[in-house]
Amino acid sequence: MSRKPSSSLFAALALGASIGLLLPALIVGGLFIGLRESKVAEQSLQRDLDAKLDVLASSLPELLWNLDAVAAREVVSAIVKSPEVVRVTVSDASQGLPFIEHHLPERRLGQTLTGERDILRGATRIGHLQIEIDDHLSTAAVLRQRWLYGATVGGQLLVSLALVLWLLNSRLFRPLRDLGHFANDLAGGRFNAKLQHTRQDEIGLLGGHLEHMRDALQQQFDAQRALIERLRGMAETVPGVVYQLRLAVDGEFSFSYVSEAVREYFLLDSSELGRSAAAWFERIHPDDRALVREGLLASARSLSPWQQEFRTPQADGSVRWIYGNAIAQREADGNVLWHGFLTDISRQRRDALELERYRHHLEELVEARTAELAEATQAAQAASLAKSSFLANMSHEIRTPMNAIIGLTYLAQSDAVEPAQQQRLQKVANAAEHLLSVINNVLDFSKIEAGKVQLERRPFTVDEVLDNVANMTAQSAAAKRLRVETDIAPALSGRLLLGDPQRIAEVLLNFAGNAVKFTESGFVRLAARLDGEATGPRLTLRFEVQDSGIGIAAEAQARLFQDFEQADSSTTRRYGGTGLGLAICRRLAELMGGHVGVDSTLGGGSTFWFALAVEATTQVQTPPAAPPRPHSARERLAELARSQPRRILLAEDNAVNQEVAVALIGSAGLTVDVAVDGRQAVDMVQAGDYALVLMDVQMPVMDGLDATRAIRRLAKGAALPILAMTANAFDEERQRCLDAGMDDHVAKPVVAEQLFATLYDWLSGARTTGKGKA
Repeated sequence: MSRKPSSSLFAALALGASIGLLLPALIVGGLFIGLRESKVAEQSLQRDLDAKLDVLASSLPELLWNLDAVAAREVVSAIVKSPEVVRVTVSDASQGLPFIEHHLPERRLGQTLTGERDILRGATRIGHLQIEIDDHLSTAAVLRQRWLYGATVGGQLLVSLALVLWLLNSRLFRPLRDLGHFANDLAGGRFNAKLQHTRQDEIGLLGGHLEHMRDALQQQFDAQRALIERLRGMAETVPGVVYQLRLAVDGEFSFSYVSEAVREYFLLDSSELGRSAAAWFERIHPDDRALVREGLLASARSLSPWQQEFRTPQADGSVRWIYGNAIAQREADGNVLWHGFLTDISRQRRDALELERYRHHLEELVEARTAELAEATQAAQAASLAKSSFLANMSHEIRTPMNAIIGLTYLAQSDAVEPAQQQRLQKVANAAEHLLSVINNVLDFSKIEAGKVQLERRPFTVDEVLDNVANMTAQSAAAKRLRVETDIAPALSGRLLLGDPQRIAEVLLNFAGNAVKFTESGFVRLAARLDGEATGPRLTLRFEVQDSGIGIAAEAQARLFQDFEQADSSTTRRYGGTGLGLAICRRLAELMGGHVGVDSTLGGGSTFWFALAVEATTQVQTPPAAPPRPHSARERLAELARSQPRRILLAEDNAVNQEVAVALIGSAGLTVDVAVDGRQAVDMVQAGDYALVLMDVQMPVMDGLDATRAIRRLAKGAALPILAMTANAFDEERQRCLDAGMDDHVAKPVVAEQLFATLYDWLSGARTTGKGKA
């Protein structure tokens, strides 16, 4: 470190003090003296002028009255002798002309001051007096006072400043220069430098601190030197090459440091790489050399880490794979310096090649297995499609004759009058209902296992669900003289909820059917209440179906909801059943996020319950005020037909189904026309006036789907309710019907009360179509 002249601070301080203290004192003092003395001189000059005016004003009245010009001129001459008087004029008031006038223009050397006075004799004005004097004498006196002040004050300040600067130099600046020299010695690493200080003031304390700092720096330098030696030793023992590579601004590479392991890796000496890295680049494989150089240059441009794999030839003709990793940083002079290491990855490369061979082999195996899996998947999909098609066809083929059996049995029961015949027909009806229940259970179980059950989310009320279940259970319960009761908590009555009311009704209908089956006398009660307190928009509902039947033993309750399980074998023999109904209820409940259970005692009746969470709305559905309606759907439909005669079109190609449907609907008082195919149904709608169309799906000439689309294009068909009437009970078939423009679905075999309830809803206006309004 160079030593700069230390006198610059002293000179700057001296110059600054001189300018900062002396000049302001002289300027401020001079201004003060000039302003004050000028004012005093001006006042003195005015007093002198007034005195001269007073002398003349008291001496001239008698002389001017007597017109004694000689005496008056002598008096004026005495005034004019004053060197500052420039002009004196005495005027006669009677003549208006100057009586005496003395004018000395050579005395006008500065600014002049004029004074005037009237000459009075008694109270009479007899003349006028005017005197003009010059202020150059008073101005000269003020200037002399200013110079005297400047010389006096300036001299005192200069002496004081010189004394202060001498003290500063001897007590502050010279010791600071010594401390600066000592600091330069420390910065240069000369820790043997000594500082001579015997003072006990702040400068002496600062010198002591610097000596302590020298000792601390010497200890740190020694520790760093030892650390460098240890790091150097570690670098030499690291399994790899530790290096510092520098790229100069002229584009030349050189190693600032490289460990001795470079001899083993590249057959080079570390000393020759300090001058240039050209030999190192030459030891890189020719195919990788340009890539390594370009990688380093790219790292230098962006100061990003350098990471690269390359090869270097060995003496035995083999190649060694090297992995280079370094961090780049730019130095103050523009050079780029990398700190990094080079490691041998030949073994890893061999392992990677071996793994690559294994990977290719595994890919070939995976491709083969994937092809086999694809074939198996296609086969499984084909089998699933075949199964679905088989189930759909079987459903249609079984339900079509079942519709005839159940429908004709219902009609025969309606016409039979003999008790024995009624009993036989009831047994036929019970057997048909049992067979239909078995078919429905098998189909439902198959759909649930295939994951084809889709849940809806639409508004409903608990009142509607329980009312529908009660209506569908009423006929079988009435046959055994059982009471069907409903019990709805006030908090739920009329309240709109969001969920799948159809699936809820399926579970409750299964519970209610079992309750009727296993109860010989008493009641079946359908109940709904809140399970716990309502929290937020979700409510937990608990539906219960209670009966006064035979009850269930405790050990049998645990397996009731398992697949193909019943309470015991005697139950199966006495009451029948497949053991699928409650299993289906459990699976439907789980699909809706709920759960099912039973509380029962043997001989004391049973309570099957179903709990699930639904979303609640703030709306409450208020039931319309209406007179009590008949409990039977057939009675309600017959009453509607009597008050409003209606004509219905039935599109059905099966003669037996035609006979059953016409007889069922006709028994309720409605008029039915029959179309044997879809084309005829379209023509009859266009020509006739129908309140509703019952449309079969599978028909010759034109099926029910195409017929529905054609009817919707007619002017009469826009607002005409069209209900599907098909033996296919799958959800996909129902959705196809709705997509084609149908409004509702009635499954075969037709349940009379369900058919009557559906017809009543559409014919009474409780439900209206929106399919033809698009």
